[in-house]
Amino acid sequence: MNSTEDAFLATLTKKEFPSAAPLSLKIKSIIKISTVAFLYIVTMHINGLLIFTFLKQPLFHGNSRYVLYIHMVFNDVFGLSVSFIMQIYFQVMPYTPVPVCYFLLILSVSSTFNTPLNLGLMALERYVAICQPLRHAELCTIPRTSCALAVTWVISLLPAVSDLIIVFFVESLSFFNTRIICKGDSFSRAPFQSIKRHCMNIIYFSLVWLIIIFTYTGIFIAARSASISDKSSAKKAYNTVLLHAVQLMLSMLTFLAPLTEIFFVEFPVEYQMDAQYIRYVFVNILSRFLSSLIYGLRDENFRKHIKGHLKCFCKTFHSDKDMQK
Repeated sequence: MNSTEDAFLATLTKKEFPSAAPLSLKIKSIIKISTVAFLYIVTMHINGLLIFTFLKQPLFHGNSRYVLYIHMVFNDVFGLSVSFIMQIYFQVMPYTPVPVCYFLLILSVSSTFNTPLNLGLMALERYVAICQPLRHAELCTIPRTSCALAVTWVISLLPAVSDLIIVFFVESLSFFNTRIICKGDSFSRAPFQSIKRHCMNIIYFSLVWLIIIFTYTGIFIAARSASISDKSSAKKAYNTVLLHAVQLMLSMLTFLAPLTEIFFVEFPVEYQMDAQYIRYVFVNILSRFLSSLIYGLRDENFRKHIKGHLKCFCKTFHSDKDMQK
């Protein structure tokens, strides 16, 4: 980092994060942290209920469809936890040691890239179930599903790890002893990195969109030619794939979010932070919340068992309350 950047960061630190911040700024920070914490706790409770339901019911364990779904929930929990830690850290201590920032960014970026790939696998599983039902048990086994998920994690790690390798080449080792504002473009230390990132985003999402379109078309054709008894399951399948397309659009918000930076440039620094915070809540929290919740409540088996667990919880809660009386 050159002397000009150091001077800029020193000035930004004094203006944006003064050591004795006004009371209003401190209150605003507390409100932001409290709001994020509340949304995080609510989302984690719902996802925790979904995970608990999966773990308690053996019938889900041997079904690749539910394994892929619960992996998506686990991935959302993981990614949301990392982004929550980063958001709280940024509110309390804006300048983060470079190794800590890069470690958190690798986890966050990998989790974000994993979501669309997981959706692609879920769409393919539904395609095989409807269009090749006789081969479904052979192709969609749990070991093969686990291998496919492992491959998605390797692929998801590539963008962040490649960025880190580039940073090692363009920056001196002393850079890793400094502190930076930890955000999505903190990896960008060379002009060509933004081009590389855009190309990888296009490749990732084009691949998943092709899978979604291919599977939807195949299932739709199968539904048209199916017998009356099979039309219902085929219709549910292509509605499920259509839902995956909606989920994919929600996950794309994460990658489209940096494009909004051009609208924030003219804002004062304080308002830029507020806009980024609002964007974070909608893109990182609400999108993950809706994605897993809608799919979980839509599935009949999950919905039935969730209701059963909620009834048991309510009975236990009321019995404990009566005992205290």
